[in-house]
Amino acid sequence: MSDELLYPTAEDVLAIHEDVVASDPGTEPGVRTPGAVSSALAYVSEGYFGQVPETTHEKAAHLVRLLTADHSFVDGNKRTAFASVATLYAMNNYSSEYDDHVRTILKRLGTDEPAVDIEAVVEHCRENAHAEDGDR
Repeated sequence: MSDELLYPTAEDVLAIHEDVVASDPGTEPGVRTPGAVSSALAYVSEGYFGQVPETTHEKAAHLVRLLTADHSFVDGNKRTAFASVATLYAMNNYSSEYDDHVRTILKRLGTDEPAVDIEAVVEHCRENAHAEDGDR
């Protein structure tokens, strides 16, 4: 595998959100802040102000944090964030298995993001996703 990570595009995340909406008739469609999706993806891939998530797991943790906490969508933010991280991992040949603790993390990110220990989220990502050809 190349050292270059692959990332979902904003269009990919919007398509993921459309799938989330289509899978649950109770989910209200709509994008609240379209720029937030692009901003989240830019941060995990390029960083801001000299801060760049380094590992795949750090990138995954920050992607789920930003997509959940920024509430870019009218509804389905946590499910879209979770599926977007699963896509990031799959694009980079990772398999992932998550337990129910991920729901707690997503809920806390959606309701009280400043209180969430991002290092604990990184560790949760690290423990639940495994590179199919070695870890990064």
